[in-house]
Amino acid sequence: MKVKSNVRCLVMAISVIALHAYGVQAQDQPPPVSRIPIPRTDTALGSITGRVVLPSGHPVNDRVRISLSTLNDPGMIVYTDTNGAFGFSGLRNGTYSIEVSGDGKLYDPVTEQVTLLRGMRATLVIHLRERGNSSNKKAGGVVSVAELDVGVPASAKKEYEKGSKLSMEGKTKEAIAQFHRALEIHPTYLKARNDLGVQYIILKQWEEAIEQFDAAIDINPKSFNPRLNMGIALVELRRYVEAMDHLNMAVAIDSSSPAAHLYLGIAALQTEDLSAAEGQLSTALSIGGPEHAIAHFYLANVHLKKGDRDRAIIELKTYLQKAPEGDKASQARKLLDDLKN
Repeated sequence: MKVKSNVRCLVMAISVIALHAYGVQAQDQPPPVSRIPIPRTDTALGSITGRVVLPSGHPVNDRVRISLSTLNDPGMIVYTDTNGAFGFSGLRNGTYSIEVSGDGKLYDPVTEQVTLLRGMRATLVIHLRERGNSSNKKAGGVVSVAELDVGVPASAKKEYEKGSKLSMEGKTKEAIAQFHRALEIHPTYLKARNDLGVQYIILKQWEEAIEQFDAAIDINPKSFNPRLNMGIALVELRRYVEAMDHLNMAVAIDSSSPAAHLYLGIAALQTEDLSAAEGQLSTALSIGGPEHAIAHFYLANVHLKKGDRDRAIIELKTYLQKAPEGDKASQARKLLDDLKN
């Protein structure tokens, strides 16, 4: 398929801003086995394939138990190979729950949801999560001890709160000045570093933003928000390989963040890792809902790179249906017109 050069042109969008299942150890497990045989003759049936990796992003070194189910069907159980790969085929359209159970002494169980359309082939990358990482988790992201106000002088908190108020009022430059005042008082104030970086992102001052996120990561390498925001800034600068390092860490810290999966998918797309891009973007949609409909636009580009014109058209139509006035709506319409001609 020959696609016009403007089809490949992508402009990144900014989106600044664990999961639970039962645990079963995966050591010395039997080979993959399906509890429910499923006919494979229907060409409209889909599949789910993927890979389980350690929190660091490295391959697992043992078999891991994978359970696939729906609300009304207990589904199937398989075990990964020694590199973490798994697969389910012959699946009808619907929403599936994938439960991943590693060594219960080391990892918390993880659940992912995938919605399959007719004949869809979904690809996932699922990170195991170290036990105890969810103890400080709240809605909207992971909150580490260093992100709290413990040990921060009252005067620094006062300047920070003024900056937060100005930020919410859209007074970005004034907010920057206040966050700087807070940091003059307390240079290791992680929230102030992160929020100052966010203001620089709003102004598209990417290098200044990276400087603040880098300082925040030095304060606490396991802090989620600076990792995610660093990844976003690096994507904007088209430093995709560096971005993926931070975004993989962000997903390892909080695998329930749709924004982290979205930007990791975008970075993977730009580095031609189409399988990873498809998996991450699909995950962003499954856990993020309509607010992350932009992932459909990037999935369309994944399918175009794979030469699958029909699936690209489906993703573009879905995006325009969910977000007719979205950031990429005009590009999606033009691309859709080009593909139809």
